[in-house]
Amino acid sequence: MRGPRGQIGAITPTYLDEAQDWFKVVPEGVNVVFATLGVEDHTPEQFEKAREIVERAARGLIKLGVGAVVLGGSPLVTLDKGEGTGELALALENETGVPISTGQDAAELALKTLGIRKLLLVTPYKESLNQGMKRRLAERGFEVLCLKSALCPGPVEMSRLSPELPLRLAHEAFREAPHADGIYIPNPKWQTLGAIEPLERDLKIPIVTTTQASAWWALKMIKIKEARPGYGRLLKESL
Repeated sequence: MRGPRGQIGAITPTYLDEAQDWFKVVPEGVNVVFATLGVEDHTPEQFEKAREIVERAARGLIKLGVGAVVLGGSPLVTLDKGEGTGELALALENETGVPISTGQDAAELALKTLGIRKLLLVTPYKESLNQGMKRRLAERGFEVLCLKSALCPGPVEMSRLSPELPLRLAHEAFREAPHADGIYIPNPKWQTLGAIEPLERDLKIPIVTTTQASAWWALKMIKIKEARPGYGRLLKESL
């Protein structure tokens, strides 16, 4: 059996090229099963396409026997006037009994767990997605002190970004707002896992990223109290 200690389902809107990041975090014996929604660009039409098939993907993962499901794609939450895929997550969890969360909700829970309210937001997103993210965070009681963005038009460009870029943008944000409680770096398409511990060491504040927070939430749901070392205070202190 793959994943003798438990299986996690992860749904990603765009085509998957970051699966290894999950396996850098989850411990030996935990498997991650992926489903992709085929989003090719960050447009309303593509996001609507993803919304139409995310439920089918989630049900398929549940049928395979995963112990928890993460619905990826923060814009599917932050651009919606309601709860977006968050409503679907709650409805499916109530129906099936399987814990289900969006990646955005997992990140927000991680921020609260670490005591982060006033935050620095570092993203790869274009401006319309940044504004949706800021609006969502404000509605959830967070204050964005500074936003730094790579302003990428879509996921292909995000995947090509240098791993040094989130580090640089985070340092720039911290210089402008050094009294922040922590830093939130959403989206798994750009390479952020390797930035967590250097930033926490240099800036002395906690860091939350999408894959890190999603794995943290899912491991808690399947009652795994450990993760591989090297990915920040959240996984070290709060599992």
